[in-house]
Amino acid sequence: MYAKHEKIPMKDFGSEIRATMDIDHLLNKAVLLLDLQETSMEEIFAKIIHEMDIQEPEFTSEQVRSVLFTQDSGNQFHILSRTVQSICTTGTVGGTYDYDQSWICALCMLNTVQHRHVAIARLSHPTNLGRTMQDLRFIIIVIAPSRAKGTKTALETTRTFATLFADMDIRQRLVMAQTVDQFRSTLLSAAKELAIDQNQWRERKTSIHFSQAKEQLFGPGKWYLFRGLSNDFFRRIKYYSSDYLDGLRGSKTIQKLFSSIVFLYFACLLPAIAFGVLNDDNTNGSINVRKVITAQALGGIFFAIFGGQPMIILLTTVPLAIYIKGELGYDFFAMYACVGLWCQFFLILYASTDMCSLMKLATRSAEEMFSLFIAIAFTVESMRALHI
Repeated sequence: MYAKHEKIPMKDFGSEIRATMDIDHLLNKAVLLLDLQETSMEEIFAKIIHEMDIQEPEFTSEQVRSVLFTQDSGNQFHILSRTVQSICTTGTVGGTYDYDQSWICALCMLNTVQHRHVAIARLSHPTNLGRTMQDLRFIIIVIAPSRAKGTKTALETTRTFATLFADMDIRQRLVMAQTVDQFRSTLLSAAKELAIDQNQWRERKTSIHFSQAKEQLFGPGKWYLFRGLSNDFFRRIKYYSSDYLDGLRGSKTIQKLFSSIVFLYFACLLPAIAFGVLNDDNTNGSINVRKVITAQALGGIFFAIFGGQPMIILLTTVPLAIYIKGELGYDFFAMYACVGLWCQFFLILYASTDMCSLMKLATRSAEEMFSLFIAIAFTVESMRALHI
């Protein structure tokens, strides 16, 4: 006998509106049988299928048995072809699990039916019907058309009812139901309560994820304006003097300091000269090499003193050199000053709100896209110069 096991997820009544609609629609015409006295699988399923046959003329009992049970050369085995049950893990080693043997959903598809049909039976006492059904109390049968929408198949409908019966509290309430109407109303109210619980759980999960993401980005503790700036200040103030004095202590520190100065001098000077020439040409002399070197030197000194550490290197970048142009007839220095003031405003805004913490989310792709932009921009500028 070949058997295939597959794990399927439970229905989310909070986000899947179809689940609640199916419960409301199918329960109104479902066959509900309470406290069956039969004790064998043949008698129990014959009773349920007979009641469905009486209520629904779209199929016969023989047709349902032929697809509900496993067959071989026309002989039926007392084994259900397709079933759904809940499981629980019994250990972490080997992935072992155990069945919830108090209920079972049997599903099948028929070509002769046009609509879905559901039957639910509650046995009068727990009954042993074989493997994985040794303590059975509830039996659900779902019959669906062979050709149905993806949300109305036999498996999807079975998932809807299986999600309800997988809840121990709901099963206990169904055991206590005295009448068919009370049984039906219990299932309807349980579906609505489950939708509310799942929505609340999703909201709590979202809130927890948001709190964790906020703590990961901005750190623990209460947030307030300039929190990151003040934390940086108090964290670095005790090392401020050593940042300068450590470069003068030791036998070989002067040699290392001098070599670093020479290296950084040319590393900063050569790009300043190159971009200064480009700015001189684009701005008609408003910004030349001398001004670029002077501005870069003053900015570097200011940042070295007030930036928290002396190793802050300022360079004129390619995008700035490309976009700085004297065009459209505006006063260049006035427009350039406005751009600087707006940059200063955004920098203060970012520093006061800890927006710089978002840089933790930046990956190497941002650097690669920036490099690609520089390459394309200079290629376009060179092609434009050749065309002219």
